[in-house]
Amino acid sequence: MLASTPDVVTFTFDEAVSLPADGVLVFDAAGDPVDAEASSSDTEVVADLPDTLDDGTYVVVWRAISADGHPIAGSLTFSVGSASPEVAAPKVPETDPGQVRTVLSVVQGLGYVGLLTAAGLVLFLAWALAGVRVDEAVRRRLTTVLWSAAGLAVLAATAAVPLAGAYQQGLGLHQLGESTAVDLEFVGDDLLVLALQAGGLLVALTSLGVTATRRRVAVLAAAVAVLSPALVGHSRAIEPVWLVTTTDLLHLAAGSAWLGGLVGLALTLRSLSGRERDAALVLSRFSTVAAGLLGLLAVTGALMGWRILGGWGPLFDTTYGRLLLVKVAIAAVVALVAGYNRLRLLPSVVGGVGHSARRGAVLHVGRAVRVETALLVVLLGVTGFLTNQSPREDATTRAPVASRVEVGVLADAKVLATMVPGTRGPNTVTVQVQDQAGDPVDGFAAPSVAIRSADGAVDLGEQPVLPVAAGTYVVETVVPSAGTWEVQVSLRASEFENPVTTVTFEVG
Repeated sequence: MLASTPDVVTFTFDEAVSLPADGVLVFDAAGDPVDAEASSSDTEVVADLPDTLDDGTYVVVWRAISADGHPIAGSLTFSVGSASPEVAAPKVPETDPGQVRTVLSVVQGLGYVGLLTAAGLVLFLAWALAGVRVDEAVRRRLTTVLWSAAGLAVLAATAAVPLAGAYQQGLGLHQLGESTAVDLEFVGDDLLVLALQAGGLLVALTSLGVTATRRRVAVLAAAVAVLSPALVGHSRAIEPVWLVTTTDLLHLAAGSAWLGGLVGLALTLRSLSGRERDAALVLSRFSTVAAGLLGLLAVTGALMGWRILGGWGPLFDTTYGRLLLVKVAIAAVVALVAGYNRLRLLPSVVGGVGHSARRGAVLHVGRAVRVETALLVVLLGVTGFLTNQSPREDATTRAPVASRVEVGVLADAKVLATMVPGTRGPNTVTVQVQDQAGDPVDGFAAPSVAIRSADGAVDLGEQPVLPVAAGTYVVETVVPSAGTWEVQVSLRASEFENPVTTVTFEVG
């Protein structure tokens, strides 16, 4: 509650943010827009208000892009002079960024499958198959899969550019063609990733040859392509940046070598089943580093998860954490299959007795490899959705820290209050007048609700109360910090009865 019009509204975040188009919108009590200009600088977003605002309640709706590329949003309410008796919902443009995020997640999942398969196959052809005679039909099959995977990766990276821009700016699928969806301020990193993937894969595919030099050039170019996703996402926003980014790079490299090697084995082992010596050579080369790759994937994945989530709670309380658990579970199954391959099947290929036994072992390895490959493809699909989830706590999914407190008791009625989610940021305070049986009742004036911190440092004042059902009222407010907050509720039952009670809420 302010005595006069404020000059500006300033939002201060705990990390640098950027402001999309229409990132801050101001509305009056009727839900109509109020002219305001907003800008961002480092950790602050400032909205410049008109010189004079009429008395009444105003709602400020904001949307910003965090350092890791995820959009964050919220609102606050303030009143000038006196609060409006009713506050209409702001007339915010209707979009469905949730659809954009879903499509973006699918596209990124496909992109990971194509990119890691293509880059890993380059390594497989340049190293595991070096000096091994392969049937022409099998080599054509390998080449077809390699070019198809590379094409899928580039197409997905291309589609991800406008989708990422639309997701960050809160646009709908029907707005992908607008210039704001490809604003360089928001999609510059995605364009860089596209350029590195397209250029790196093209050089890698055209450089593969019989000479050692050409093979080294191809592997180096493929590495540039497969490591490019580490330039965007969570790793660039988590301290220490160098450690998390390096871990991300190693994770991508190990995953690519593993998946590409499995795809290569799945495509070639059947043709080598009659030439057990060649099959044993290829399997030995891959298995030599396979255990190391699996260990590297486990260590780097655990380290990134620890640095990004910062504790055990978000692992279960956030969508990001739960998807990470699904990814870990799939990886554990892959590890079991890989262990069975190496400890039970591979010895039969290398040192089995008899031609038929070794040939049968090669075919068994091929089937196990195909299972591993399918599981890794599913794992990468989960990763596509994982990258578009915020590792921060999500107020819509975490367990509410709501208090349900009896405020006042009259002869024939009682008043109860709740605060949800009871965490820093937007909260909904619900006040309900009930009869002694616990059913909501009308017949009373709307209660008065005021909010302040327990230490008195911050006083949000009396809040606009909106009736939503019989005897039920809500207050939409923003609690700016964690700690103990007091909600004062008063209910005027008659000229002489006006019970007032202060309810204490612990805000996390």
